[in-house]
Amino acid sequence: MTVYDMTLQVLSPVHIGDGDELRQDFDFVVKNGRTYRLNEDAILLAKEEQLRPDRSGRFPLPGHLLTEADFRNAALFRYSLSGAPRSAKSDARLKSFIKDVYDQPYIPGSSLKGALRTALAWTGWSEVKPHLDRAAIGRNKSWAGQPLERKLFGPDPNHDLLRALHVSDLHGPTKAGQGLILANAQVLTKKSAGSPVELEAVAGEVAFTGSLTIDETLFGPLAERELHFDNRRAWLTELIARVQRHSGARIQQLAEWYEQGEGYEAIARFYRDLAAAKLGKRRALMQIGWGAGWDGKTFWTHLQSDARLFEQLVADFKLHKAPPGSPERKPGDPFPRSKRAAMAMKDGTARAVAPFGWVLLELKEK
Repeated sequence: MTVYDMTLQVLSPVHIGDGDELRQDFDFVVKNGRTYRLNEDAILLAKEEQLRPDRSGRFPLPGHLLTEADFRNAALFRYSLSGAPRSAKSDARLKSFIKDVYDQPYIPGSSLKGALRTALAWTGWSEVKPHLDRAAIGRNKSWAGQPLERKLFGPDPNHDLLRALHVSDLHGPTKAGQGLILANAQVLTKKSAGSPVELEAVAGEVAFTGSLTIDETLFGPLAERELHFDNRRAWLTELIARVQRHSGARIQQLAEWYEQGEGYEAIARFYRDLAAAKLGKRRALMQIGWGAGWDGKTFWTHLQSDARLFEQLVADFKLHKAPPGSPERKPGDPFPRSKRAAMAMKDGTARAVAPFGWVLLELKEK
């Protein structure tokens, strides 16, 4: 076994959802620019006498039971975040970040391993040279590209190269809600912003730690007879370099996209700074979680190498999403046409200030 201490430094807001949507006045309330996650059990116990239905038979919402003095009682809240959703309506939604039983945010090892797998597939493509045609993609959107995955990593889960790569969950903040902010997100095209979304996100400069292990026994002579991994052993020994090669190519393209947009100067500068970073041999930039985009979770440029096939895939899987009235997609049009970004108010106008999901990965061999 080769074991590495692993550190993940957050560079831009990261959101990894737990599948829950929190509702205003049910699960959280807003006061003075902060968002408070309710401890519903404690509130209902403290406000038991007020739990009476109105004339229509409706009980008051937990958030409506709170008084000014209640905000000084920490027991009524699980945690609080800086920032507030843009909607003040009851039942406004907020995507929840994944947390442990103590409400401490963490990064699942599966999320990080998925991003590593994407980088390895993209960099390893030129070595394996899988045959790309319509049959190699398949017809099921949930399992699209599985034949290509088998060519790259192995014919089935028992013979998959990444059996040799173990990634632990990564932990950082030690208090409930620590490190989280409320992020206002929108979908950007080169000329406009729309589709507002509110979510819990880990703020920049928060660090998480864990471990990464490469199981060397799966490359031994006995295992090689069954698994045939040895010809791709370099994929794991060169992990950091391969991740950085994939990220470097994406960063260059993303910088150009934002430079061509209107009002996205802050994000363009962010990507140019990433492109200029001196990282060394133990560190790599990568994008994880919500907002990584199509190009951060697929074979990316390899699928676009055959323009006619790619247009067929876009049509078959209904990948082109545009608002009503937008012109129809034409072969060769840029894809994807939009990005997701964090927004902030400046001079009374919402401005795109940061992309989602960028982190700095560092490995130190034990």
